Amino acid sequence: MSTIDPDAAWRERPSRRATGASLVIPGVFLLGAGAVLGWALTRGAATGFSDDVQEQDVAAIIAAIASSFALLIALGLWSVAAARNPRLPGWLTAVGVAVLGAAVGHAVVALPPELLQYPVVDPLAFGLAIVAVAFLGLGLVARAGRARRLDAADELVRTTTPVTGSVTNQGYTHFDDASRILTAVTYTFRDAAGQQRWVKRAATIDVRNPLVNGEEVDVWFDRQDPSDENRIVIRRRV
Repeated sequence: MSTIDPDAAWRERPSRRATGASLVIPGVFLLGAGAVLGWALTRGAATGFSDDVQEQDVAAIIAAIASSFALLIALGLWSVAAARNPRLPGWLTAVGVAVLGAAVGHAVVALPPELLQYPVVDPLAFGLAIVAVAFLGLGLVARAGRARRLDAADELVRTTTPVTGSVTNQGYTHFDDASRILTAVTYTFRDAAGQQRWVKRAATIDVRNPLVNGEEVDVWFDRQDPSDENRIVIRRRV
């Protein structure tokens, strides 16, 4: 028994915001698992992962399976951390780190001994490195774009007064067995001229703090151009 409403206390607690440090461990695992997978696939390709038990490279098979699971887990951890802080690098960067690891792992097996005498670079290792750089570059561009949008939203909130909006379509009917769901929510508000407007936003809804039709929210918008959906900020009051 408690004298404090636990659900209210949960809603009022400050949300933990992920930092760059949150990506260190997933990043190390992405790089390492990618390298092991590149190494394993290159070794296994030498025998085509033969069905003949005598020709199978057991170490390569086990490494390929284990590293694949490790990659999925690391990518999930990275995505969860990035979702808690939109200013962090997203999944594009995570994929780039994994592919870079795969390039290194492949190169360890595939580069010929002549590399010691001649500047020869395995084409596949080079190609993987190019793909990794492309993903990392796209991730950097995407992160910069998100940062600009967040800065613009923060400026809008600082310089304008919110109006009251409400939820017209909560975007879900039930949670089933999920503790939270991602859905599209429709909101409505009236601009400075009294014109009613609607806007749809993706939202993650927790079963302990459900969003319902009719719930009032705060809405900030560009007074000069209220139709600009990129300059509309919606925040719950609970």
